[in-house]
Amino acid sequence: MRHGLHRHRLPARLFWRVYLNGLLLLALVALAMFAVGAALRHAPPGHSQERFVQYAAERVGELHGDPERLARELRRVRETFGAEVTVYERGAVLASNVQPPAAPLSPAEEARVASAPFKVADRHWTFAAAVEGAPGAYVLLSGSLPSPSLLRGATFLAAVLLALAVASIPLARAISAPLERLGRAVRAFGAGDLSARARLRARGEVGEVALAFDQMADRMQALLRSEKELLANVSHELRTPLARIRVALDLAAEGDLERSRRYLAEIATDLEELNQLVDDVLTAARLDLAAGRDSGSGLPLRRERVDARDLVVRAAERFRADHPERALHLDVDGALPALDADPALLRRVLDNLLDNARKYSDDGAPITLSARGDGDRLAVEVLDQGIGLDEADLARLFTPFFRSDRSRARGTGGVGLGLALAKRVVEAHGGRIDVESAPGKGTRIRFSVPGAGAS
Repeated sequence: MRHGLHRHRLPARLFWRVYLNGLLLLALVALAMFAVGAALRHAPPGHSQERFVQYAAERVGELHGDPERLARELRRVRETFGAEVTVYERGAVLASNVQPPAAPLSPAEEARVASAPFKVADRHWTFAAAVEGAPGAYVLLSGSLPSPSLLRGATFLAAVLLALAVASIPLARAISAPLERLGRAVRAFGAGDLSARARLRARGEVGEVALAFDQMADRMQALLRSEKELLANVSHELRTPLARIRVALDLAAEGDLERSRRYLAEIATDLEELNQLVDDVLTAARLDLAAGRDSGSGLPLRRERVDARDLVVRAAERFRADHPERALHLDVDGALPALDADPALLRRVLDNLLDNARKYSDDGAPITLSARGDGDRLAVEVLDQGIGLDEADLARLFTPFFRSDRSRARGTGGVGLGLALAKRVVEAHGGRIDVESAPGKGTRIRFSVPGAGAS
């Protein structure tokens, strides 16, 4: 139970990790903007402060003759802007909105203030300006002056951060949801559910990883299915000869030598088929091992100079000798290129293609084997007029151990290695193989390999 809960918590933790990381970034952005704003707010005011003290001096000049209104104006400045203002006239305090009032200027500073506003030395952000129309009067202004747009800026910043925080939810979900889905599929597949797939259509790296996982899962499922089919087919092929051997032994023990000899002849045929079966399985294993070598050498071919016409003609002769009841038409068109190939493996290809054509066509249906030169390549074709294949079976035709349902219904035997071996052998020679088929219309298999002079 705990294991199941733990599995379901993993996706949620992933989402919150992504989302909280986004919020952390937003917090860092807000902190940085706050630090910049604080630095700007507490920075030396400069010209804006000088202009403000100049305005205050002008306003004091306007209200110089009305002490009551001047006092109200200074209080309003203190309440609105937080600025501390003290007005001196001939060394005495005329008005102030702070207690105690700011200290007066020195005689040298009084002489200087008459020319222009300035920042008072050794005082914390204090500026002085002369009052117009009142000789000997001046204004002292202290404190930082917040920008009128600061509140609007702070409100705007808060709104932006809130919008980003809300918008991060679908963004975090968009990032985490494909990973959660892929994680569920991987865990299910690892737990034994071979049908588990991510089936993501996402773009980017996550979609590519999901697609790679689905393809890997398909291959593993097909491999396991092929192994089961191999065991089932090999077991089926072994039952008949084992049963005949048991009967022959029983008859021999009873003294019925004539019937024993007849069974022994059938057993010899069965053993030959078993030998072919074992040879196919071993060859498939050798091809798999060779294809997986790190050296990249591929299939080890025993190449030699091969007469293509003789190779094709001898394949037809072997088929006619083994199956005299079947009609085989041989069509060799013109001169065929010589091959630099492994003759034993190419013979295996031709024999497998002809034997498949025999198995999957009626006894009276003819089989055609044709060969021709295609530039510097040898092109071979095997055509039958048999049961044909469905489109779904064509995609798996060259898969090891695959047998279509139609072939099983005919009881043709075999374990489905012939065409897989043929494809690997042809490709190992630098060639290609393809098939055309339709139910009830027969099958046409073509392959071509480069000639000895091909580059």
